Amino acid sequence: MKQLSIFLVLIVAASVWAVTVSDVQDVKQRTEGGNLNLSQAERSVIEEFWESRLNTMLIADRPDDIIAIRKDLEQLMGDEPLSFYSSAYNEIAREYLAKALENVVRVEDTNKQEMLEQNLMVLTARLKSPALAPIAIPRIDHESPVVRYWAVKALTNTGVIQMLSSDVTADTETEGTILNVLKQRLQFEQQTEIRTMIVNFAAAMAHPTARDILLTVADERIKAYKNWSFMMDQETLDTRLLIALGSRASMAENNEDKSILARKFAELYALVFQAYMKGADSLNDAQLSYLLTVILEVDRSILNKMLNVSQTGVSRAIQRQVGLEREYETIFGDRLRAGDLATNFGFDYGKDASGRSITAPPEIGSIPESLPPAAQ
Repeated sequence: MKQLSIFLVLIVAASVWAVTVSDVQDVKQRTEGGNLNLSQAERSVIEEFWESRLNTMLIADRPDDIIAIRKDLEQLMGDEPLSFYSSAYNEIAREYLAKALENVVRVEDTNKQEMLEQNLMVLTARLKSPALAPIAIPRIDHESPVVRYWAVKALTNTGVIQMLSSDVTADTETEGTILNVLKQRLQFEQQTEIRTMIVNFAAAMAHPTARDILLTVADERIKAYKNWSFMMDQETLDTRLLIALGSRASMAENNEDKSILARKFAELYALVFQAYMKGADSLNDAQLSYLLTVILEVDRSILNKMLNVSQTGVSRAIQRQVGLEREYETIFGDRLRAGDLATNFGFDYGKDASGRSITAPPEIGSIPESLPPAAQ
């Protein structure tokens, strides 16, 4: 208890706000458009700002005060990711966020500790920089789903994607590190929102591990559709995954990659079709709407490009409520002939006992008398 009291006194002593928001704004205005590194005096202003604000956050009791401090730090991030100001701001942020998170574990109130970790992870994510990956990575396995969500967000947001995808700011080591930890997280993660963020990030990265992530999630979703355990809150995940698989297959230069990605796309998409057609008389309106949304979004976004046509007949068949099975067989194939996807991308669905190519996609199981809770 005595150690904690001394710790708090030191924090209070270090938390006099000598540097104001206006002081940092002045530095930002002077340097953001310039072509010179910040001077030591300019860096010191930012350092003192971060130190005083985070120290005050640690001793704040009201959630509103913690959020206000977080927003102060957010609003002064650079508007131009490649500027010297932004680089300095994020470099300093990494140092002081790491210190703050070390001090959070010394806070005895577990509720306040979690609230602080949540806000520090939100701040890390809002800064949108791959330079902050070391701050977020240790917390993607956090027991709190909120902390975990924002930790993954910090690794996968659009700003991180843009910087890692740019020829100027690409960092293959950081990209590989992020992808590897996300791949490991997939083994345990159940939150659909987090899994969707991981898929979106993998879809944007041209890295072998990114391909592995997409294939891993595809296999999981294929299994879920086959046994009717697919969850009705995963519409966005299924749509983004299918579009990613189709896009990667279309862009792949390696024929093996092209056929593997296209086959997974076809297997999963065919099962979505089958669930919709087979469940027409058994599923409720919400369940059918879920499946229909996935079918139409993927058809509109990528299927026509994969088939080299301006428009498929899928949406027309659904509108007319006739001919969907014929469209399905044309796209995916049947027991007698390969479908257009298999022909265009050079794949089959495996081999039969005699070694001949299987031309029909995997089949969904019979609808259970009582659907699993996850599918209701």
